[in-house]
Amino acid sequence: MSKNHTTAPEANELSSSEHASEVSADSSTTAQHPFADQLTYHGVPEEMWTRFSKFGVGTLVPKLDIIFKEMTADRVVATMPVEGNTQVAGILHGGASAALAETLGSFGAALHVMDRGMNKKPVGVDLNSTHHRAGVSGLVTGVCTPIFLGSRITTHEIVITDESGKRVCTSRITNMLID
Repeated sequence: MSKNHTTAPEANELSSSEHASEVSADSSTTAQHPFADQLTYHGVPEEMWTRFSKFGVGTLVPKLDIIFKEMTADRVVATMPVEGNTQVAGILHGGASAALAETLGSFGAALHVMDRGMNKKPVGVDLNSTHHRAGVSGLVTGVCTPIFLGSRITTHEIVITDESGKRVCTSRITNMLID
């Protein structure tokens, strides 16, 4: 059974205007971790912070404004606003959807490694995405679930939906687990 790393209320509860203001950092924790503000803002549970002591959540998660809502080895959920992540036609950029998918799949693989006590790091080796419809406004929500969890590779499916629950994108990622 996987450990529950739930971080926030239901994924679709926030509007895009509330997306940026939902989380505040505890000042005592902030002084103890170099990325405490970033990890808190993006919804990473405190018990996972040791895994992020060198790079935080990286530089792409803040640029895309990805906020994690739930984190277990069996399910990773996050939201991302359409606004700020659009292509020239004014709709959600397919690359932003792919980046959300890869982020969720990589976090899912990392949680699998953590839950099994393996000293390995996930590295994406294959990502494919099918874009079903345009994301036009508000938030999109990505839900990542495992297809295969092994000791050398993991494969996850990521379904991205709009605020009305319509599927925007379906992705699959395979991560190699390296020493």
